[in-house]
Amino acid sequence: MFSRTLATLLSGGMPLVPSLETASSSINSPRISRNVEQAGRWVREGRSLSGSLEETQFFPDLAVEMIEVGESTGALPSMLNSVAEFYEEEVQNSLTTSLELIPVFLLIFMALVVAFVLIALYLPIFSLGSLVH
Repeated sequence: MFSRTLATLLSGGMPLVPSLETASSSINSPRISRNVEQAGRWVREGRSLSGSLEETQFFPDLAVEMIEVGESTGALPSMLNSVAEFYEEEVQNSLTTSLELIPVFLLIFMALVVAFVLIALYLPIFSLGSLVH
C-alpha cells in the first residue's frame, strides 16, 4: 500500500518529501507509518530514499534494492509500482495457499471428532464384554 500510494503521488508531480508525509499519514499501520515518517525526515536531511528505508531496518531488502534501482535510473514511480505489484502478488499467493489448507484442516478435525465419537461409543461395549468372560 505504501509503495502504491507513493508511486501515485510521485507520478502526479508531487515532490518526494511531501509525498512521503502524505503516504505516511494514509497508512493504517502505526508501525509502518512511524518508519515512513522517520525515512521522510532522513530524506529531508539529504539522504536517499532507499538508504533511508534501509536504515529503518523494517522494509524488505528486495523492496529497498528495487527502490534504489528506481532512484538511480530516474524511474522511481514505475519501480514503486513494480514493488507494489510484486508484493501484492506475493500476498495473493500466500492467501491462496492458506485458503487451500482450510479444507485439509477441516477434514483432519472432522476425522478426529468421528474417531472420538467411535471410541466413546465402542469402549463401554468392549469393557462390558471383558467383564462377562
